[in-house]
Amino acid sequence: MQNINMSDILKYSSTLSILYVEDDQELQYHTNELLSALFKSVKMASDGVEALKLFHEENFDILITDIKMPNMDGLELITHVKEINPSQCIIITSAYNDSENLLKFINIGINQFIIKPLNLTSLQNVLYNASKTIINENLVETYRKNLETANTELNNKNSELQSLVRILDSKLAQIAKDTDLVLVDTNLSSAQLSDDNLNELKELEIDISGASVLISLSKNLNSSNLKVLGEMFLAYGNTLSTYKEYEQLTSEIMLLGNKLNSNNEEFLDRVSDISILLESFIYVLRMWRKNIESKEIQKAFELHASMINDISTIVAIIDGTENDIEGEMEFF
Repeated sequence: MQNINMSDILKYSSTLSILYVEDDQELQYHTNELLSALFKSVKMASDGVEALKLFHEENFDILITDIKMPNMDGLELITHVKEINPSQCIIITSAYNDSENLLKFINIGINQFIIKPLNLTSLQNVLYNASKTIINENLVETYRKNLETANTELNNKNSELQSLVRILDSKLAQIAKDTDLVLVDTNLSSAQLSDDNLNELKELEIDISGASVLISLSKNLNSSNLKVLGEMFLAYGNTLSTYKEYEQLTSEIMLLGNKLNSNNEEFLDRVSDISILLESFIYVLRMWRKNIESKEIQKAFELHASMINDISTIVAIIDGTENDIEGEMEFF
């Protein structure tokens, strides 16, 4: 038999609760002293009826019960308890070690026995094994639930990424389709941004992208978070405002910034609906700036229709009027 001491048991029992059922008041008193030193919560009952009432009122990690008791014996109590919680940990104490009762206990799933009179070493061993088993099972169950949650979050994130990939692929097709809408008489040389402005836009893109990711991941989103993003878009628009060739794009970006700044509480509930569209817009905006940076102005102008379409849809969602837009979301 294992040599188990109090400190060994406490490593597992200190967070658990126990219900002890015993009609012998003196034995109940002395055993309570030991159990109270080991367990977080200890309740006593003198028969099965009293114990079952307590069991209906609260949960217990461990049930220790005598067999021969008035009003309701241990076997009937265990039968009721197993109906409530089939996995309940139950320890039986009994002076009656006959094979008939032993077989009944095995049939209802009891595998922890202590023979009376109670021996301290036997009791400590049984309490140690039972407590350790419960803690280990709880850890496994917690790990399983955490794993399921992580898998769910990962699947959701994969779905979002797949949606984003589909959107970006559709954007490329849309860009090719909209090429014939580009103004061919645009003065391309005057549409080139200065190096200082390009660097400013690049830094703003980094901030905008970071703010957008934080907003999509935030579980405690508030209007101030969106206003920060709105101010970034306004700063982006202000940098572009000195170039008349980008007047329409500037106007749309400024509109988006103002909308994000003036959002209300109802819009907070719709933020998840724009997160993928916002990522798509930021992606195309980055492509647009890189084309200007590499002096491929014509390619930059080919992106205007895509960006303006995204902004129009985002603004419609912010306003709650997205159902009034026809054809804006054709790539979904």
